[in-house]
Amino acid sequence: MNLGVLRFDRTAALIDGRVGIDNVNVINVPGGKAGVEGFMNGSLDAADIPFARYVFWKFSGHEITAIPVFTDRLFQHSYIYTRTDTGIDGLGDLRGRRVMCAPSYFSTPSFWHRAMLKEEHGIEPHEIEWFAAFAESGGMRLPDNVRVTHAPASMLGLERLLDGTVDCLMTARTAMVPEGHEHRVKRVIADAMERQLAWVKRTGYFPNLHVVAIHKLALEARPGFAEDLCRAFDQSKNLAYRLLQDERMTSLPLMRAYLDDTVSIWGDDPWPYGLEKNRAVIAQFLAYAHDQGLVDRRLAVDELFDNQASGHAFKARMTPGCITGFMDGGWAPVPSP
Repeated sequence: MNLGVLRFDRTAALIDGRVGIDNVNVINVPGGKAGVEGFMNGSLDAADIPFARYVFWKFSGHEITAIPVFTDRLFQHSYIYTRTDTGIDGLGDLRGRRVMCAPSYFSTPSFWHRAMLKEEHGIEPHEIEWFAAFAESGGMRLPDNVRVTHAPASMLGLERLLDGTVDCLMTARTAMVPEGHEHRVKRVIADAMERQLAWVKRTGYFPNLHVVAIHKLALEARPGFAEDLCRAFDQSKNLAYRLLQDERMTSLPLMRAYLDDTVSIWGDDPWPYGLEKNRAVIAQFLAYAHDQGLVDRRLAVDELFDNQASGHAFKARMTPGCITGFMDGGWAPVPSP
């Protein structure tokens, strides 16, 4: 079997071989697009792919399923930018403005951005003039009342904000502003961290951007494949948790305080795998997918996942405190969960 995985701290042990899966080639794919293409053409039996893409494929009847492993997540509040000359001081100022979704309108983070506009300010998608760095592909069709102009750009789309094509940029990372232009770019939500924490306390959601999908033909050939993947991703995440707990292994001076705050807010599994821990946030995304026109029917959470994998007991926990007794600290091997 071939498994395509993006490199994150929680998947690194799978890619470098510290966690192995019998008779599975783990391939480090460089991004979501590579995972999608490899999975689509059958060269990957399982792959880490964008969640919106998976939902669309599932709705479209593809013979695929998934395990409840979400390798990529992101809160959205910090990644909405404008120029200092637009007069935009908050999300409520975006009605009627030109807004770029990077990389595309149906990229997974964009659903959460649009939900914030509607739920917090009553702004419907058709009330904005949308732009996208990449055109939609694979049969995804925009709603009839939504206009999206293709404005080619890099993955993060900052060029189109700086050159005046758009007034606002909604993206999924912090773009590097070119030297000399730093004063021209600002966040639309100035108190993003405080708003984000309040949103988490209110909703409990930690938006998942990616999921691990599997071809059903692969499961027929290897019936235990889904659970093998669950165990491996769990072990890899556990190693990442242990490494993070040795604060000297990272270059963040206040790492200990940040780790302690993380556990106090999210508990001992701040990056949860498993169906039940994620049921509410998945159901919310499926509601957005239907409301925003990605699919014509609201899918049920349970129809997205392999039955056996849905009941898998994930064990990785972020127990405060680093490993002791090893000269190489957090890089030392530790027992798998």
